[in-house]
Amino acid sequence: EVVRTYEELKPTRVKVKTNKDKIAIIIGIEKYKKLKDLDAKYANRDAKAFRAYATQALGVKPSNIKILVDGKADRGNTLEAFKLWLPKIANNGGKDIYVFFAGHGLASENGEDLYILPHDGKPKMLDDTAITRVKLISLIQKVNPKSVTMFFDTCYSGQTRGEQMLVASLLRPIRIVAEEQDTPDNFTIFSASNFDQASGGIEEAKHGMFSYYLMKGLEGKADVDKNKKITNGEMIAYLKTNVSKEAFTQNREQDPMLSGDPDQILMRY
Repeated sequence: EVVRTYEELKPTRVKVKTNKDKIAIIIGIEKYKKLKDLDAKYANRDAKAFRAYATQALGVKPSNIKILVDGKADRGNTLEAFKLWLPKIANNGGKDIYVFFAGHGLASENGEDLYILPHDGKPKMLDDTAITRVKLISLIQKVNPKSVTMFFDTCYSGQTRGEQMLVASLLRPIRIVAEEQDTPDNFTIFSASNFDQASGGIEEAKHGMFSYYLMKGLEGKADVDKNKKITNGEMIAYLKTNVSKEAFTQNREQDPMLSGDPDQILMRY
């Protein structure tokens, strides 16, 4: 069997001037308190690695980054980051905000709500222990951001990165109304997979598939026309190509998605 090799992540490949008007909240949960042997493999590594890209490629100064990993990423701390820390840092609004989440997600039973599962979340009690994407969006809107870019390396189909089931029932019927849960105008959302797919990892690279290629893209690899700018459209095209190819080698399908303006510039370097 051919062992595939993966280039290491090199956040120092790009250097963007830091900008005090940029803020990042980064969350990664591999181990879950209430889920036995249902890890989101490498999600904490994804979050820690993404922190370097937030400063290097996106220009967020370190003091404007909140990172919550594993046990620190429980529901209380996550809500506190969005309800108390964010408004304090974003005081007069007009900021560019980045949110990165790697971990488990789940859709509600009727498929109408998408939840991210915090460290202490229970899949069978989503309403009481998890946080909807819509809730996060509304909390961010309160600080009157100039722009918001969200990266979700998770899936909502109820599977782990190793394709085990989070809930011992059938796959959730995801008639996701998320398309209809309109993304506000100044928001861009990158999702790791289509709503009914699982989001996988790359064993050799020890990262989530979406996270790995997202970070590679931020190193400049997504800049197709080499004009030192990467648009949302260029990034999603790069992700779709590489992630779906990678998933294909694992005999599955995974197609990242973008909600938002494809012409908007994600980074200049």
